[in-house]
Amino acid sequence: MKSTGKLHRKAGRVNKRDMLLNAAIEVFAQKGSNSATIADVAKKARVALGTVYVYFDSKDDLLQRCMNEVISNEINTIIKKTADIQDPIERLYGFFMHHIALVNEKPYIARFITVEVRQSESFSRRNPGYNPMQKYLDYVANTTKVAIDSGRIRAIDPQAFALLLVGAMDVIIWQWLASDSNLDIEAVSVQIRGILHAGVAVDPTV
Repeated sequence: MKSTGKLHRKAGRVNKRDMLLNAAIEVFAQKGSNSATIADVAKKARVALGTVYVYFDSKDDLLQRCMNEVISNEINTIIKKTADIQDPIERLYGFFMHHIALVNEKPYIARFITVEVRQSESFSRRNPGYNPMQKYLDYVANTTKVAIDSGRIRAIDPQAFALLLVGAMDVIIWQWLASDSNLDIEAVSVQIRGILHAGVAVDPTV
């Protein structure tokens, strides 16, 4: 019975930590990390201020955990959803589309990822070398290498292509947020699919 009690307590701590992370993401997405406070997160999560510090050392620690865990979860979800796509170019398009779908499925997460990358300059100065988008870049670069090795596309710089694709994805979401949902994401995505197929193919007619 004691062992069961310990498991319940551990599960409770994990659930509360997740609840705090979700509350923080919503607060950071709405206010930006520069303006948001730990008190705002506590209020959103409906817990005492001191409870946040039980799980996180500071606002920077909370922000970094949000970035790491949210982005990791999204990448892992995309990998699972695209794992059965044999053509690496179609897999990249699937990656692109699943991430773009965030604006409809989880708008506050899309806003958090997009806004924080732009607004967390002071955070970046305090945490040199930390790049919250690196997981996205690594995934695209590695998939691009597979496309090159299989002869699906010509030899290009995988890192440069990763910057190109992730940058386009980021700007599209930013424009969607800035234009109050007026941007036709589907139409833009169809054009990007065409570029992925013809713009980097060995034979442009393929």
